[in-house]
Amino acid sequence: MSGPKLQATGLSFGYDPARPVVKDVSFHVDAGEVVFLLGHNGSGKTSLLACLSGAQRAGAGRVTIDGRDVHAMAPTERAQRIGMIPQLHVAVFGYDVLDVVLMGRAPHLATFSAPTREDRAIALESLDRVGLAGFHDRRYTQLSGGERQLVLVARGLTQRCDVLLMDEPDAHLDPRNQLRVLEVVETLAREHRLSFVVSSHAPNSALMFADRVLLLRRGRTLALGSVEETLTEALLSEAYAMPTEVVTKTVNGHRMPRAILPRRIDRVPEAIATMTLDPGALERPGSVLATLVQASRTQPQRILVTGSRGSGKSRWCERLVEMARRRDWRIAGVLSPPVMDGDRKVGIDLLDLASGERQRLADVRRGAGEGTTTERWRFEDATLAWGNDVLRRASQSLPQLLVVDELGPLELQRDVGLSAGIAAIDGVQQGLACVVVRPSLLDVALKRWPDAVVVDVED
Repeated sequence: MSGPKLQATGLSFGYDPARPVVKDVSFHVDAGEVVFLLGHNGSGKTSLLACLSGAQRAGAGRVTIDGRDVHAMAPTERAQRIGMIPQLHVAVFGYDVLDVVLMGRAPHLATFSAPTREDRAIALESLDRVGLAGFHDRRYTQLSGGERQLVLVARGLTQRCDVLLMDEPDAHLDPRNQLRVLEVVETLAREHRLSFVVSSHAPNSALMFADRVLLLRRGRTLALGSVEETLTEALLSEAYAMPTEVVTKTVNGHRMPRAILPRRIDRVPEAIATMTLDPGALERPGSVLATLVQASRTQPQRILVTGSRGSGKSRWCERLVEMARRRDWRIAGVLSPPVMDGDRKVGIDLLDLASGERQRLADVRRGAGEGTTTERWRFEDATLAWGNDVLRRASQSLPQLLVVDELGPLELQRDVGLSAGIAAIDGVQQGLACVVVRPSLLDVALKRWPDAVVVDVED
């Protein structure tokens, strides 16, 4: 790589000079690099972007592009080098998509000049590069949020600048469109050497798409470096002033973060309605559980089993399996019974309910080790692969009771780990599907299975 395209040195800025919101921040962005800005609300991300774009003049420090101070450039020249994509763009007029994208050519046009045929060709090429070829005559106001964000990226490309600044491009979008927008960013950086500075509230987006991360805390640099160096539990917990859990995979002695989530919440949020169901009620006609079973003969019924650590979620599922076996049900899926040394939990097994085969899933982590890990557990990747095969077979066997114990951050947030469990629960055509979910992930699970019944084993 050549020298940095964009360089910030000792930047400080405040709308009130006596109360700076950006304090002595320095970093650079190389050609083709994606740098994420992370931090809680008020940490200075948007203000820092405003300084980088030249829209705001820093009270101290400077911003340069290829060594030139951005404030030494005329506004049109600066706009030819640096583009800004806002967090939220509300269209007042029903412009065609092509008209919106052509606005990116403004820095290259003389005053009162109209876009030329060449400008239109550049705009159409930009739409094609973000996957929106054929959208040129659509109304911008009629697009989805993700499509509008991609149109703004296309407008930035049409600007033919070297650096694009993006203020929370993954905000206000569903997960599919978040991924779509950021995949385009990654492609443009890798294949076209465009540089990006992206502010975000989503550490998991940085985990997947950042080359480097700048963590901000109260306007100051908390950490700057690679994903592995910055997305640690200690630094993220400090940046967001809340306990954070990082699921990692150790490869060749290096711990690589795989998923980030708030540290385990052991209480079900008050906004989530729960039921008290005793597996023994399966034998009682007219009970809620018996009613669910009756309904499951024509359409699938899903139960999310939750509760704090050690509250007996797996045991609840075991009891339900015992009751189902008395009825000679077809049972499939997996349980994860604990492995105990006296009164201390030292491991987790994975049990195939159809065959009775059992393999060690995880051991208490000692040292770095290899494979997928959390701060507490080291997982056996071979057992994860075996478990996925078990769950794929389970979904094909049309069971009357399907159990998945459990789906955690790897599965629900990154689609790895026992990811076949998600597909199995999704694909249930009839019968009872029972899945263990920790309280901190209930909101994610309920977005996926909104009709599920939530059973809190502590109620």
